[in-house]
Amino acid sequence: MKVHLIKSAEVEKDLFTQVVDLLRAVPGPIEFNCDPDLLVDFYEDELTRHFIPDAKDFETQVSYSMISEEADLKPRDFPLEQNFADWETIFEKCQRYRKEQQIPNDTFVLLLTNIPNKYNWFAALDETMPYNGFIHTDDWDYYIGCSAAFPVAYEVIALILQKSIFNGVKSIRELVHNQPIGCMNDMCVQKKEIILKLRTADICKSCMDQLRPHLPAPTIHHALTLMESLRVKMLFAQNFKQETPLSQLLIDKQNRLYLPDFGNIEIKLRPLEKALYFLFLKHPEGIYRSSLSDHRQTLYEIYASLSNMGDMSEMKTRIDEMVNALSSSADEKISRIKRVFTDAIGKDLANHYYIHGDVAEVKKIALDRQRVVWNENS
Repeated sequence: MKVHLIKSAEVEKDLFTQVVDLLRAVPGPIEFNCDPDLLVDFYEDELTRHFIPDAKDFETQVSYSMISEEADLKPRDFPLEQNFADWETIFEKCQRYRKEQQIPNDTFVLLLTNIPNKYNWFAALDETMPYNGFIHTDDWDYYIGCSAAFPVAYEVIALILQKSIFNGVKSIRELVHNQPIGCMNDMCVQKKEIILKLRTADICKSCMDQLRPHLPAPTIHHALTLMESLRVKMLFAQNFKQETPLSQLLIDKQNRLYLPDFGNIEIKLRPLEKALYFLFLKHPEGIYRSSLSDHRQTLYEIYASLSNMGDMSEMKTRIDEMVNALSSSADEKISRIKRVFTDAIGKDLANHYYIHGDVAEVKKIALDRQRVVWNENS
């Protein structure tokens, strides 16, 4: 089974990349293809302006609940004006892409977009061409305290499975759970109810009975394994597993970073960020920001082993900029390293893994180096 993921121009490339990485984290028969540089545009004459005066009106018109059991979630401000697209417009974008790229009719084309849709759904398939669909990437911070990439990736899997369960709008009305039970097919009329099915990442028996005749067992197993992987990662990212013992930090032969005891979560860093992080891993005593230039040659060597892009003079220029005490390059990379760990496993656990230290203090990684496992070539 093949799935083509595309995005509208407004969706951040980092979010799109994170969604794809999450979906590719578990090997199996579902193949996820993407082109992060191919952008789908929505034009002004394709959108309708909508004015929402207050929370009550918003909930009545588009099934949104202001009540949330989650802490530290983003509040909604009113009055609110927004542009939305009809479903027909969204699905037409998918079909146009399908024709332009000559994608077979039995291959999914799923559009990730932050353009609100007429019925305010998280995701939907096209009834006339059910291999076309969309997932709304915006507003997740009103419902769940982690990166939108997790629920968006979950909705991708849900659409793939729902294609084989539902047969049109009538079937959806008959088979969805209007009262949430923690199943993938909970209707979630009140959008905050999405929290329950994201935390369970499950399919109830009756829905599974509907699914089995239509999909091969390996495909179902792959989808369920992906959903469980996302569930575990979301729990860490939302600080629900902060009493968990610390994980080892594994650096494999390809210099990829994993936390094997936290659901084998991969920590995705760019080459320069990874070079800086590896330098600090090799110096448990810490390094003063002003002393980074003393480690210039080591950074040259680490970065050269990580990146095949550009010639050595270009690599050295990037390192020289990073170790320059008057440049903000190193501080920006330290900040992003912190954000990547925090997004992945929550702020409390992440505190042990990223680089700490105030401006005038030595900077270091707190993690006991006995928990760091290097590949054989290190």
